[in-house]
Amino acid sequence: MSRKRVIGVALLASCGVILGACAPQADDTMSDGSTPQPMPSQSGQSGDATPESGPDAHEQGTQPINGDAWVNELEDAPSQPGETPAIFHDMRVGEHDTFYRIVVEFTGEATLGYHQSWADKPIEQGRGQELDVEGVAYLDFVLTGTSMPIMDGQLEQYYQGPRNLQVGPLDVREDGTFEDSTHIVIGMDHARNFQLGFLTHPLRAVIDIQK
Repeated sequence: MSRKRVIGVALLASCGVILGACAPQADDTMSDGSTPQPMPSQSGQSGDATPESGPDAHEQGTQPINGDAWVNELEDAPSQPGETPAIFHDMRVGEHDTFYRIVVEFTGEATLGYHQSWADKPIEQGRGQELDVEGVAYLDFVLTGTSMPIMDGQLEQYYQGPRNLQVGPLDVREDGTFEDSTHIVIGMDHARNFQLGFLTHPLRAVIDIQK
């Protein structure tokens, strides 16, 4: 059964400014009060799925990963190694009544860390070149504790889908894994509140973006 690791309310309340720059303020949103209905997800997976791969009941749930705990920035969190390397395996997007969902799936076991920021431009990790991402606000996530596919059999597990996936006003770009970091950039029409949580079996980072 999947177990969920969410970002605690105490952490959310103490979030600081990332990289010394003020994060853009997200627009206030209102729900129409209707019952959320799940929408089909778009997956970038092109290779063979692992036995545990794919959405489960937790991922397909119609509630945000952290309930009502929407934020506009997060403090960094460290990673912890697991018994097997965390290899970037799939990325998928979906839409619910009040939020958009991005899921980044990994094979292996680890406790992922993260660094979140708002970027003026979407920049590639490593070479520093500008990435092709639509939008005027760029939500940047570096998921740490992941592994480059350098061992036998790992390249077959590594993500082989499209670089960009779109859902609503979001353009989600995967920038791959460099050293121990997997980089995801989410371009959008304006800065929006978000949530970050984690699911296991398989290991997934879940990013919900408020409508």
